[in-house]
This record gives sequence, structure tokens and C-alpha cells, in this order.
Amino acid sequence: MATDQMNGLERVATAMQFKEADRVPAAPLVCGASHRFSGLTYSEWSQCTDIDAMVKGHVDALDYIGHDGVVLLVDLTVEAHAFGCEMKFPEMSTAHPNYDNPFIKNHKEYSKVKRIDPRKTQRTKGVIELAQGLSKEIGKTHAIVGFVYGSIGVLSMLRGPENFFMDLMEHPAEVMAAVEVVDEVLMDYTKAQLEAGVHCICYDHLYASQSILSKPLWEKFEGESVRKIADYVHKAGALFAFHNCGNGIYFDLSQKYGKPHAISHAYVADDVDSWEDHKAKWGKSITTIGWIPPGPVAMLGTPEEIEEECKAEIEIFGKGGGFILATGCEYPPNAPLRNAKRIVEASKKYGVYNK
Repeated sequence: MATDQMNGLERVATAMQFKEADRVPAAPLVCGASHRFSGLTYSEWSQCTDIDAMVKGHVDALDYIGHDGVVLLVDLTVEAHAFGCEMKFPEMSTAHPNYDNPFIKNHKEYSKVKRIDPRKTQRTKGVIELAQGLSKEIGKTHAIVGFVYGSIGVLSMLRGPENFFMDLMEHPAEVMAAVEVVDEVLMDYTKAQLEAGVHCICYDHLYASQSILSKPLWEKFEGESVRKIADYVHKAGALFAFHNCGNGIYFDLSQKYGKPHAISHAYVADDVDSWEDHKAKWGKSITTIGWIPPGPVAMLGTPEEIEEECKAEIEIFGKGGGFILATGCEYPPNAPLRNAKRIVEASKKYGVYNK
């Protein structure tokens, strides 16, 4: 097993410049799973009220697993909750909206979406404070990635997905008016996370994939939302990334509107047919963060299956940098933590660059 010559921050930054570090960086996206080092239940963790415990959870998870960076995803409801979405917080599972009582009950109620201050609402404020705490503790040694759920994703939480998709077609003006308000808040949230010390902002544009919206529809409703935030992040001198675990991701539109340094993804782009083709087409312009299947491999895989998956991905994507070994979506919060450690161990075994 190789002796690391770089710290996690250096390793990630090198990979995202399409250069070979000492080894392939590893980041199995142990976001919610870090709560198990914090002394908090998942419900308590999700509500972002004990920031010291959350910082400790992430730091102790780093010490055990050895990954190269931290992603500040709590769950996808944080921003919607800030706007007034009624939430349910299961004791040991992911928080979710109360879809029996949506914040937006019909298309006329998009006007209820008002600008709020993410520095003052409970969970967004908690994420900002978490960024500050982690910046102090690990900001010089590990990559810290802020997280923003995209505008139309937030609105689908407030309205309920099925009704929201109907509204995109039948009431576009009402939806767009709300999108503009959400954009302003997400920009404030982005700025606050950058000021708190994150090195990168990851914008989740889940609906920019064949599995959800067509290209014209996504471009119409979220393209400019992405452009505004991405431009700000680039001008601030920080890294900009997307997360998208949908099938058939629109890498071309992602490039057009966001110019991302990286995309965290579980499937290939919509314009290629294999991981080898993806590497050939996109591997020199957009860093891939992925793509270990979270459920069948990271959670349920045997040690041998995890090692073989990591080895295969490194063989395809490792050469020339531009690759961070990770799960294709969040590491399952209740999956064995030993398996996350195995992912890091595989990067050390198979991902060493020969200088």
C-alpha cells in the first residue's frame, strides 16, 4: 500500500486540474453517514441544531475512513425547509417533505415563495456554520465542498413532484416567477458557504437528465439559474461542480451553462454509450466524481466486489487525472462504514501514479 505524498486537498485540486496526483483521490460521499460518529440520531443531525457535534462527526469520519474531502450535503430538503416546507424527520432515515400538506397547493400559490435569508433560517444557517467549523478544523488538509440543491428541485419539494411537472407545462409563468425568487436565495446561500470557507460549490441539477426532463424544458427553467451561480463561483476563484445521479446526464448543457470543473454522477452522459466513451469524450474537460453504485456495491457488496469495482473504474478513468473515486450518489447513511474505508484502500492499492 502506498504512502500518501499529498494531503486530501492537494490531491483533489490536482485531479481537478487534469493532472496526476500521488494517487487517485477517494471521496465515497459519506455525508449523512458521518452522523454515526457524532453521537446524534439521524433526525437530530438532519435538523442542524448541534453544529459542534456535526463537525466532530465529519472529522472523526475522516479519521476512520481516510477520504480526501467532505461534502456538506445534509439532504435535499434543506433549502425547501427554509422557504417554509413542512418537514418530517424520521429518527434514522432521510428527512422528507410532508407531501400531504405541500407548501404550494395549486399553481396560484407559487406567489407564496418569498425571498428569505439563508443565514437566518435554521438548517441553511446550520450548514453555513458547519462549513465554518470544518474550515477551521480541516480546511488546509481536506477538500470542503458546499452543496446547493437547484431551483427547480427546491420548487418540486414545495409543490410535490407530480404536480410540479404538470405546472411546468401548464403554468410556466407562475413557475418561472418563483424560480427567480429561489435563484436569489440560492445565490445568497452560495455566497455564505464560500465566505464560510468551502473550496467548491456543488449544485445539484438532478432534472438535467434523460430520466426526468427533456433538454429544452430543463434549459428553459434552470439553465439561467445555473449560469448565475456558476459565474459567481468562478469569479470568486472557487471550484464549481454539479451532482446528478440521473440517467443520461446532459453534459453538453452542463458545460454550456456551468462550465463545471467536475460532475458527480452515477451514469454516463446522454451522448455516449459506455464509460470508455465517456472518458474519451468528456474526460479531459470535466472531472468525473463517481461512479460506484451506492446500494448494490457500497452497501451490499462483498469486500472482493467493492475492490473489483474500484479497480475497474480506476483502470478506465485514472490515467491523466480528472477522476475522483466516489459513490455515484450519497453513500447510504446506514451502510457499513467499513465499506467506505475499503473504497479509500482500493484507491491506494490500484490508483497510485508512477512518477
